[in-house]
Amino acid sequence: MTQRLANLRILVADDQMDVARTLCRPLHKEGARLRFAANGCTALQEIDTHPFDLLLIDMKMPPEEWGGLWLLRQLKEQKCRIPSLVLSGEGSKQQVIEALRLDAVDWVVKDTAGEELLDRCAATVTDRLGESLERAAHRLPTPLANRFARYARATDPDKKIREGLHTLESILRFTAVLGLSSTPPTPLRGITPDRLAAPSMGTWFDICTALASLPDAGNDFRRVHSWITPERADHQPVQSLISVRNALAHGRDTPTADQADQLDRLLRRIAHRAASSWCADLAVPTSMTYDGARYTLEVLTLQGVGKPTPNTVSTAAPVITGQPILASREDTPLSLAPWLLAHTEPATGTVRCLQFDGLQRTKEGLTPETPFRYARTDDGSGLPVVHHSQAHWLTLSRWT
Repeated sequence: MTQRLANLRILVADDQMDVARTLCRPLHKEGARLRFAANGCTALQEIDTHPFDLLLIDMKMPPEEWGGLWLLRQLKEQKCRIPSLVLSGEGSKQQVIEALRLDAVDWVVKDTAGEELLDRCAATVTDRLGESLERAAHRLPTPLANRFARYARATDPDKKIREGLHTLESILRFTAVLGLSSTPPTPLRGITPDRLAAPSMGTWFDICTALASLPDAGNDFRRVHSWITPERADHQPVQSLISVRNALAHGRDTPTADQADQLDRLLRRIAHRAASSWCADLAVPTSMTYDGARYTLEVLTLQGVGKPTPNTVSTAAPVITGQPILASREDTPLSLAPWLLAHTEPATGTVRCLQFDGLQRTKEGLTPETPFRYARTDDGSGLPVVHHSQAHWLTLSRWT
């Protein structure tokens, strides 16, 4: 029998730890992975460093008298959309109303939590997982949003699993790009020149795994990587689906219905975590001004499946215009070139992203100047010629 909360991560914020553990015992039996925080400040730190699918928040805890409301305000200000259930005691109806105004999904009275909490948690997460693909297509960076949208649209079972495997590969590739862009170059365990010259789905996953083991890997990379494999035990489902992808590519096997369900559950869980927690902007700067203290960037934000939208970003450091950046909680935007490049269509002015896809092999063989090969991240036709000063084997070789 399938556990209703299998592999779902729940943070419980409550200063009465013994009571909280007793109330959450049924959730643990149904497969939930629980973490506990004794106050709102600790809960905020947990949310910043670990992925969660659901929050259970006690209203009356530190800091202040109503620490649950304090925590909800902080999450709202940070645009964190992880679904929250509030735990209320006697005489806190006014606080519950305020909690709902601060985007809490539901509330459970502590006196009856033993009978209601499991059903409320299961219903909330089921609803969010059901909406996760649509939310991801609306909120995530365009290279990922396009893939989630294509997967959601697919109806034929064979096409759907192919689109799903392409979506998982795109997630791994985008995560690897964040890691390669934010981590000082160093040889990665198990990554050879041949693998980088023609990276496969397995190569992207191994790059992510190797980067995650480095102490100086970037925070944005670690955050995204944790949505896919928050713990070592979560590697096996991804590796199994990589094997399905390889078998399908070589015509050895047809994926089973169970494998299709496994893929769907994984993609929805990643989409849910990403859409709930993503708070950065993938953008292409078009101009930059300096007021003597900070730089103001005019950018085109690449979010969702629609057209890029104009926006502004303030930063302490200058950036190179015309190429993708990630503007996040860090004060300095992260340059994603040469792993991700932007191309503006001359006829329409449309900005499109191109992603690193290996090396362009030539008759001369592998040389320091062997150029990168790129692939589109959207459904458009044709592949424009792009150039970047670091898009060659010499840059790539530092990782092997």
